[in-house]
Amino acid sequence: MRQFLLAAALSCAAFSGNASAADGALDATFGTDAEFPGYGFYINPNGTPNFTLDHVGAIVKAPDGKIWVVGRMKAPGAYRLSLTRTDADGYPDMEFGDQGLRSVVGPCADFSVSDATLDAQGRLVVAVDECPDFTVYRFLPNGDLDLTLAGSGVLSVPFNQGGGDEDRSQKVATTPNGNILIAGTVTTPTTRNLGIAHYTAAGLPVAGFGTAGKLTVPMEWSVPEIPGVTGLYRMADGRIVATGHISETSQAVSDKKQFVVRMLTNGAMDPSFGNVSAGLSKINLKSPLGLTESPRVYASLMESNGSVIQVGSMLSNQVSSGSDIFLLRWRPDGQLDTSIGPNGVRQYALDFAGPNPGDTESNWESANSIAHQANGQYVIVASSRVGEYAATALVRLKRNFAVDTTFGNGGKIQHTIEVSTNSQHGQAADPILMQPGRIVVGGVVFTGINGRMQMMMGMTHDEIFADTLE
Repeated sequence: MRQFLLAAALSCAAFSGNASAADGALDATFGTDAEFPGYGFYINPNGTPNFTLDHVGAIVKAPDGKIWVVGRMKAPGAYRLSLTRTDADGYPDMEFGDQGLRSVVGPCADFSVSDATLDAQGRLVVAVDECPDFTVYRFLPNGDLDLTLAGSGVLSVPFNQGGGDEDRSQKVATTPNGNILIAGTVTTPTTRNLGIAHYTAAGLPVAGFGTAGKLTVPMEWSVPEIPGVTGLYRMADGRIVATGHISETSQAVSDKKQFVVRMLTNGAMDPSFGNVSAGLSKINLKSPLGLTESPRVYASLMESNGSVIQVGSMLSNQVSSGSDIFLLRWRPDGQLDTSIGPNGVRQYALDFAGPNPGDTESNWESANSIAHQANGQYVIVASSRVGEYAATALVRLKRNFAVDTTFGNGGKIQHTIEVSTNSQHGQAADPILMQPGRIVVGGVVFTGINGRMQMMMGMTHDEIFADTLE
C-alpha cells in the first residue's frame, strides 16, 4: 500500500495553484496521493489495516523547510520510534532513510511520542511518554542517534518518589546552549505531581536547578497521566513556564483546575507571577461558568509578552451541542485575562451538524492545539464529528479572539477522510505548524479494526510570511 500511494502521487500531473481556494481548504500542492490531494500518508512497511495503532506525536519544521513527522510505528513484536522526513510539500524526502523513513527501538513496550522540538544546533529532541522514567531521544539532522547525549542518544531521568515510579515525560524544550528541559508527571505513594528536569546537552543534571537537576511541584490534586502537562516553555530571559491541569480524582467527570507554573532559571517559583501563590496560577471554572463538569485543557500557547492561552473542551450551554471549544487566557502576571471575556474564557460552538442534530454528540468539538499566525491571529485545531466519523476541525480567531469569518465557512472548516477497510472511517489530528501560505497538521487516519496510519494534512491560508509569531 505504501508503494501504491507513493506511485500514485508520482504519476499524478502537477497540481495547479490554489490562488482561489478558501482559507482552510485542502491544499492540492501538498501531500503524497493523487486520490486525496492535501493529504500525506506515511505508510508503515510492517503494518496492516488492522491492529496497527501507529500515531504522530509531533511535526517539526527543520531549518531547511523540511518536516519531521515523529511518532511510533508497529513492527514485528513491538512498536518503534519512527522518524519520517518530508519536503515542505509533505512528500517523503527520498534521500532520507528508506523512502523518507527511519526508526529505532522504543524505550518500553507501550511508549508513545509526546512532544518534539529542534535545539539551536538543529538536532531533533523527542520526549517519550508511557515509560517508567522521563525519557528523551536526540537525533542528528541525518537521523542518527546523537551519542553525545548520555553516551547513547537517549536520556533517562528517574525521580523514584514511589507510587510505582511511573514518571511520564510529556513535554520537552531546549535552551540556546542545548540544555534539555523536560516536564511531566511524577508519582508518589499518594498522588502525581508536576515534575521538571533540567539537564545539560551532554545529559548531566544542571547544577543549581532543584535537586540534582530535578524538582517537583506538589498540588492539592493530582496531575493526571493524560493530558496532565500540556505545555513547556522557556522565556527569553530563561524563566520556565509549564501548563496543564490537575484533577480531584481519576474519574473523567472529576473537578479539574487549569494551572500555569512559572519558575526562575534555578527552578525557584517566580514571585512576579501567580494568582494563588508565588509562581502558581490555577482555577476551577466549573462553578464560575455554571457547569456540571469542569473544562479540560489539552494544549497551550505562550505569547511573547508572557501571556498564556490554554485550550480544550467544555460542556456546551446549547441543547443542540455536546461539547464546545474552550479557551482560557492568563495575563503575564498570572491573573485571569478578563479583557477577553468573563473569567478570562472564550467558548466556541462550531456545530457542524446544524441546530437540531439527532444526536448532540454530532456537534461535539474539543481543541487539540493552537498556533499563531504571523499577523497575530490564532488557529485552533480540534476534534469533531461527521456523523459517526471522527473529523478534524479548524477555527481561526482574530487578535481580539473573535472568530475570523473570512476563514473556511464563516470562520471554521472541517475535514475527514474515508479509507478504512471496515467502514469505520475517520481521522485524528493534533500537532500544527505554520508555513508560508499553508497550515499543516499531523495525525492519523483510521484504516481498519484498531488500525491507524500516520498522516499530515496541508491547508491553504492567506499569510505570505506565516512562521509562528515570536
